[in-house]
Amino acid sequence: MTRQPSPTAQDALLRAASGQGAGMFDDGYALHPIARQAAISTPSHWVDAFVVSAREDGWIDLAGFTGETLRCWHFDDLRDVLTPGSPVAVHALYGVLAAGDELLNVSLAQS
Repeated sequence: MTRQPSPTAQDALLRAASGQGAGMFDDGYALHPIARQAAISTPSHWVDAFVVSAREDGWIDLAGFTGETLRCWHFDDLRDVLTPGSPVAVHALYGVLAAGDELLNVSLAQS
């Protein structure tokens, strides 16, 4: 399942449908169906992690199982979805965050 967009994201989807929002599939916004399928089809690129924090501004801090830290960003405030300590997986190649049965497009911060 893919998370339903917030009202603001829904507005962006409507603008894109009318040709006004070409960037709606940019990193951290709507998950493109092709990116979703590509991430699902390449399981070797998933990294398991735990949520350290999710902030109102969309920044998400994660801790990998082997001690690495990951940081990513999503357009929406995901604090209601990503609680500290909850397990997630990040697709390092396609920028997809799996939280439960939700797949989210994220922008991965450079280390």
